[in-house]
Amino acid sequence: MSDNSDYFFLTLKEIYPTICKPSAIDEEIWEEILEPFEQVQIRAALKSYRSSPKGAFPPLPSQFGEFLYPYTKRKIYNELPLSPSTYIMEQDIKAGRCKYLFPTYVAAVNYLFDVRLKEVLGKEEFAKYPSRGSRYYKAVELGLFADFDEILEIVHRKGH
Repeated sequence: MSDNSDYFFLTLKEIYPTICKPSAIDEEIWEEILEPFEQVQIRAALKSYRSSPKGAFPPLPSQFGEFLYPYTKRKIYNELPLSPSTYIMEQDIKAGRCKYLFPTYVAAVNYLFDVRLKEVLGKEEFAKYPSRGSRYYKAVELGLFADFDEILEIVHRKGH
């Protein structure tokens, strides 16, 4: 068990003294769910769960995710620039390596979201990311912006 799952189960035992020890598979599931969070966030989610109508009984993994969800979204999404094309172009200008005009940067970001991400994920997985925002976050998560200079060159050669 991880530190987070240990903390979670000890806290749960305090709230629900009659709770039984979870099975090995349940421990693994909880460990995976709780892994990206800090104990402060887990505690806040437990407090929210306990004060909700569902709080009369110990949580199931499928129920508890919705109480953790707000913490991941704020943590991940607030860190990204609103416009990746503007941000990358500004960084290139500061570094003295900007060779293209803004429409090329916009076309390169669109290419990355619509073509490169689809190549990496495959058609079925790509369909799970219908919005531009969800594709942006997935592209960042997969590190696809690391090859942005190459993508700029491809888009420029195609005449975007």
